Amino acid sequence: MLTESGYLNGARALPEVSIRRHGGRMDLKARLALLKGHRGPSAASTGSARPTISERVQRLSVRPRLKRTDIDDEAIASRLQGQAIAPGLIRIERRVPLEQLPGCVGSIRSAFPPLALLTDGAAVEPEEILFIDTETTGLAGGTGTLPFLLGLARINGAELHLCQWFLTGFRGEAALLEDARSWYGQARQLVSFNGKGFDVPLLSTRYRLARSADPLSALEHLDLLHPTRRAFGRRWPDCRLQTAERELLAFERADDLPGHLIPEVWTTFVRSGIFTHVPRILHHNVLDLMGLIGLLSMLVRVYAEPGFADSDPHAIARGFRRRGHETIAYQCLCDRSERLDAARLMELADLHRRHGVWASAVPIWTRLATEGHLRALERLAKYYEHVCRDHPMALIWTDRLLDLQVQGQQHQRRKARLVERIKAIRQSQD
Repeated sequence: MLTESGYLNGARALPEVSIRRHGGRMDLKARLALLKGHRGPSAASTGSARPTISERVQRLSVRPRLKRTDIDDEAIASRLQGQAIAPGLIRIERRVPLEQLPGCVGSIRSAFPPLALLTDGAAVEPEEILFIDTETTGLAGGTGTLPFLLGLARINGAELHLCQWFLTGFRGEAALLEDARSWYGQARQLVSFNGKGFDVPLLSTRYRLARSADPLSALEHLDLLHPTRRAFGRRWPDCRLQTAERELLAFERADDLPGHLIPEVWTTFVRSGIFTHVPRILHHNVLDLMGLIGLLSMLVRVYAEPGFADSDPHAIARGFRRRGHETIAYQCLCDRSERLDAARLMELADLHRRHGVWASAVPIWTRLATEGHLRALERLAKYYEHVCRDHPMALIWTDRLLDLQVQGQQHQRRKARLVERIKAIRQSQD
């Protein structure tokens, strides 16, 4: 707290000045004089010129930096059970039996033949799929965001082969980008979680900044966030990867480093050499990769068996229809009709109508019509008039429709038309 003559608690004192007050308050002129005296004599009063821009830049360049312990790549690689392959870059490889992956993925190889349920690409073998996940200095993207950890995984026989490239400093990025090329070259299909929106565009940007060809642009890309959100967006509180692991794989991570802390942990490591939590970054990345594989195998089952694991069959069917798979969408709704609400049942009935399966469409319309559903009543009126030529029954459903929608001119015209036809038929019979 300021006093009139200096700081409290023994801080250095301000120069003595004459202070005038108005009503017990220091006036503005006195306060300015006080601050001016605290800044010391000006360049003009001492006869010295103002520092040039080059002098000011030089002063900034000699400011003391945060002290840190120099990072020994070989020592760090040893502690991470990896290999220092370039200045600032460590590569860590490990193999995990598929049966040890989280969730029900012991028979994961059997999940890949129907992989087309999730992607429109050509059929691929398990060994041609590359799982990808990165850890970065932030989530903003753009040229200022650095992927300091790249994790890739592929299936090799009964094992999962994982490889991680970890930067111990910024100078290792070029080597990371080049060393990972051999893994991209063996793949035809990328699989990620939110990789289309973040990981892959970020890596492509880093390749362009390095003036190097982008090996990712030639690969098909399946982002599991989208089929997960489509199937469970209305069922779960969120569709994060860890939520999917918990709900679909019955897997709960233990002692996992929260993702939002990872950039800070790496930055602290680079600046000060503090290694304590670095292994947890790599562990988090491994869990993400293993979770991707388990999630892929389960999503294939979810889309092959709509309604499985409390998924949304209507949303799944809508996704199939958008991709042009009308027959699959139709079968999807048929298999889970008991779980559909009124709007979805109407959509299913309309699909029955398009396929000419009237025996399935009419019961749905009848059920909904008894509940006062206007579209169902109209469908029944049209069905009995134009398909069955049962004009009395068509008139019954039209009257019920007019009871609920009295001002419906189209329905009134239909009623008048039906009444005339019934009258004409009776006259012809007489």
